[in-house]
Amino acid sequence: MTLPNDSTPWSDLSPDNPLFGEACSTFLEELYQRYLLVTEGENADYIRELAQVNPDLLGIAIVTTQGKIYSVGDASQLFTIQSIAKPLVYGMVLEDWGWESVLEKIGVEPTGEPFNDIIDPSEIQQKKYNPMVNAGAITTTSLIKGDTLEERQQRLFEMFRRYFARDVEVDQSIFWSRKTRDNLNRAIAYMMLHFNLIEDNIEEVLDLYFQQCSVLVNCQDLALMAATLANAGLNPITGERVLQSDNAKRLMSVMYTSGLYQFSGQWAYQVGLPAKSGLSGAIVGIVPHQMGIAVFSPPLGEHRKSVRGVKIFKDLSHHFKLHIFNEIKTNQSKEKEKNKPFLFLAKSPSITNFLKYLYDKYLPLSEGNSYVSEPDITEIDPNWFSICIVTTDGQFYGVGDVDQSFLIQSISKVFAYGLALEDHGRDYVLKMVDVEPTGDAYNSIIKVEENSKRPYNAMVNTGAIAITNLIKGKSQAHKLNRILKMYQKYIGHPVYVDTGAVVSEQTKGDRNWAISYLLRNFGMISGDIKETLQLYLQQCSVIISCRDLAIMAATLANNGTNPMTGKQGINPDYIQDLLSVMFTCGMYDFAGEWAYKVGFPAKSGVGGGILAVVPGVMGIAVFSPPLDQRGNSIRGIKVCEELSHHFRLHIFEPISSPIEKNY
Repeated sequence: MTLPNDSTPWSDLSPDNPLFGEACSTFLEELYQRYLLVTEGENADYIRELAQVNPDLLGIAIVTTQGKIYSVGDASQLFTIQSIAKPLVYGMVLEDWGWESVLEKIGVEPTGEPFNDIIDPSEIQQKKYNPMVNAGAITTTSLIKGDTLEERQQRLFEMFRRYFARDVEVDQSIFWSRKTRDNLNRAIAYMMLHFNLIEDNIEEVLDLYFQQCSVLVNCQDLALMAATLANAGLNPITGERVLQSDNAKRLMSVMYTSGLYQFSGQWAYQVGLPAKSGLSGAIVGIVPHQMGIAVFSPPLGEHRKSVRGVKIFKDLSHHFKLHIFNEIKTNQSKEKEKNKPFLFLAKSPSITNFLKYLYDKYLPLSEGNSYVSEPDITEIDPNWFSICIVTTDGQFYGVGDVDQSFLIQSISKVFAYGLALEDHGRDYVLKMVDVEPTGDAYNSIIKVEENSKRPYNAMVNTGAIAITNLIKGKSQAHKLNRILKMYQKYIGHPVYVDTGAVVSEQTKGDRNWAISYLLRNFGMISGDIKETLQLYLQQCSVIISCRDLAIMAATLANNGTNPMTGKQGINPDYIQDLLSVMFTCGMYDFAGEWAYKVGFPAKSGVGGGILAVVPGVMGIAVFSPPLDQRGNSIRGIKVCEELSHHFRLHIFEPISSPIEKNY
């Protein structure tokens, strides 16, 4: 049997392909033999029983949405589920209370911190935690419905049975170890109780939490669980519905942005699948609509993730091209074209009608404040409002002030990041700027990875200034000219810098000066700080329109080719990088909720613009100056939420066609 080479798309070897079974089994055996030799890492000692598990154990399992099972190694070896229980319990609570009610208590923002971090009280009050970290998971557990602890336990175990297609048991020694020695989680629980986020008997809540983490599972169980989520909540073995399809979508969203804690950004960047890890050494990943994957290997490495598990998932993702943003091939893939929202297959007046409906609905909104660097620097009308769509085959739809000029501001960060990638390659850029969500505001003074001191990501000011420092050029003027030419390729016409805005930001932007000096202190930028900061401000002060922004978004959606001019805006090899970082970091400290509610890559700017990408389908742009407290356009967010819901554009949306409405 000849395995597919690295250039073979996964769609050519889907579970429906007759060659899939043999190729999958062969490749799993190859991975097993290769990584069984890896001896890096140490078992978790957070719970003493975990430290005693045989470190040589290694199991890999795949379950397809058709119910086919492929496994190798110790895939039937039992171990405790630990934190992989968190998304399942969260799904149960969503079913019990509804997502909007749960969201009022439990946020969905990535924290950028370890799973067991003691959250700052101010962050608790702002719901800056999520159900994948312990603080959020304990609060989630408190919401399981039931009149008694026994009733809640029964419901919990019944939920596990539906996912795993068998009854489950608790490892009593690990449960008792947690119950008697886990003082850190007890402290976290009492802190959540202090802020009235837990209302029930705290010891009963902890018992239930410790029990769910101590459930015994194996690799095949976890792969089946993941396949159930990949199958929109329907267990592919039993045919039983475990979770409503919309809630399966929400689980995958939170797992994608937060499932691997402070390694979630790197995982999204390199592997690109919704996933969850646990201290037992298991990692579970979801290939939407196709399969669930699970790996078990106890030794943990950096960020307390299974060393072999991370390596195996990277190999699987690369070899079979599983990354959710991999290889956008518009109008070439029959599967993608089949699932493309039908209104976008041809020029449709219904789209314009819907955009007019949204424009009329949200124009009366009077919330928020417009951003200006200093009074009287420019005239900004809070009633400016436009919505534009450009499809990957060049159709344009727009309403409102589509040609009104405004500053690109932080949306520039996406395109500067792409230019730096083209200049240096991803490996070098990744050494200088990380890809982790910060959970902080766009202009936070600085947040750096502890060991390397590199900024957390390129979508916040700290990382963006470091990225600007990487842009090549013989002189300052040459660098600026390269940036302007880059914009021209994306848009299709020349662009210009608002000099007044640059001067204003230079004189008033003390925060960016502070960030720049701190970056130089950590060795993250070199050369003349004034020149780097000026170039950064120039790239942010380019004048564009909503029409321009939609074409730029459509260029990203079209694998880097401008659909209006046919010219390449960026090397297609880097589209996956841009979309990955946009999806996890593009909306700052609203990125998690954006992924949860809207579900496609986006970037906002304080000029009032939002650029959004529906890969392989279209680019979306909204312009409206009034901003919320996070610096995002208020009307823009509402419009994108409605577009996503109406046309079912969420990246983890169950496969189906939208229902056309008349407006």
